[in-house]
Amino acid sequence: MIDNPIGWVGTVMNNVCRYVRSIARIALCGLGVMAAGHAMAQKCTIRLSESNMNFGRIIAPGSNARQPTGHLYTLGSRSIGLSANCPTAATPMLVLRGETYADHFKFAQSGHVRVRLSNAMLDGRRVDLARADSGAAAPDSYASSIEAVPGDSVIPISEGAPALGSVLSLQVEIRPLVPITELRTRDTKTLEAHLAFQVQHF
Repeated sequence: MIDNPIGWVGTVMNNVCRYVRSIARIALCGLGVMAAGHAMAQKCTIRLSESNMNFGRIIAPGSNARQPTGHLYTLGSRSIGLSANCPTAATPMLVLRGETYADHFKFAQSGHVRVRLSNAMLDGRRVDLARADSGAAAPDSYASSIEAVPGDSVIPISEGAPALGSVLSLQVEIRPLVPITELRTRDTKTLEAHLAFQVQHF
């Protein structure tokens, strides 16, 4: 965690200053696991282009401002690169972990984070993505971009079938949303989410 928030700079009107006390951060981590069936094999590894997203200080809309749909305030979106490397060629499976709220990754007390995976490449060739079903040899549907939720297992697809390779790279888009009521506070607080990515063989 990052603490030591920066102090106020300049003069701010009281009615605004009241609501500029929320700091948003999202922590990401990648976990590698042993390749299945290889007791002495090296672990698959994951590298993230950024492991801590700091969205900075959040200014809540004024009480007279138009309320967004569902009274959820979006903090915008950011993207990072993810690269998973396994020692042997197989179908890599990316598993997403995190605390759940309203079927999404929990953010703050009652907000959530939407996660979208896209631009996948396997050993340098473009592939689609699909949610893996352990009971099926191939998924029923796949796409170039999918929205993922906690517990999802995602695999690369080529020509309708699970693709084989050792290096998977993709883009992860992070978009946090939080109820406006959580932003309207006189107390300084940090809004956080924690997401983990794990790679293993399908």
